Amino acid sequence: MSGIWAVVPVKPLRGALRRLTTALEAPVRRELQVAMLTDVLGACAGAAGLEGVMVVTSDPDAAALAARLAGARVVPDHDPPRGMNAAVSRGLAAVAAEGAEAALVLTADLPLARPGDIAAILEHRVADCSVVLVPSADGTGTNAMLLSPPEALRPRLGPDSLARHSAQALRRGLAMTRLPVAGLALDIDTPADLIALMAVGGQCATLEACARLEMGVLLGVGSTL
Repeated sequence: MSGIWAVVPVKPLRGALRRLTTALEAPVRRELQVAMLTDVLGACAGAAGLEGVMVVTSDPDAAALAARLAGARVVPDHDPPRGMNAAVSRGLAAVAAEGAEAALVLTADLPLARPGDIAAILEHRVADCSVVLVPSADGTGTNAMLLSPPEALRPRLGPDSLARHSAQALRRGLAMTRLPVAGLALDIDTPADLIALMAVGGQCATLEACARLEMGVLLGVGSTL
């Protein structure tokens, strides 16, 4: 293995999107997560410059989807899972052990991701020891990051992760770029995020799922699209 590999952590689908538990039933949340994963994997599969995709999951359905849509390799997550950062660390270690030059970490809840968004990040790799951080829409989270080499940083995804990743890069003397990417800014954690997605519109597997599930009605905002 060589080049740049995407690393995508995927939680068990049966417990997907827990922050939406009060608004959506488990089967709906599962279908929504499958749709978002479909969008992320599709972006990876169509992106020039990626050597391959490594998905970290203990869910057999997610693993099968990843293999089918993106030809992904799968690393089993910890059993029981230890959270997103532990899963990402496992994926980064796996690609590093195989000789990857760099790793692009993507969360699995980016419905607007497109191949061009990934290509834009890869173009900003400036050195063998460097970090590209893609902020969330509110400017505090990290929705994607390009790490050269793959274990250049310890992943600290979650609230205020952009500041934590930036501080790590500075401490380690790594060249760092913060790169806003519109298609990767919106991650889905809350009902407000889903409403924002439906307001944007467009074509993606997640919006198709929203229409099929009558998401607007479920969230109490009327018609989905």
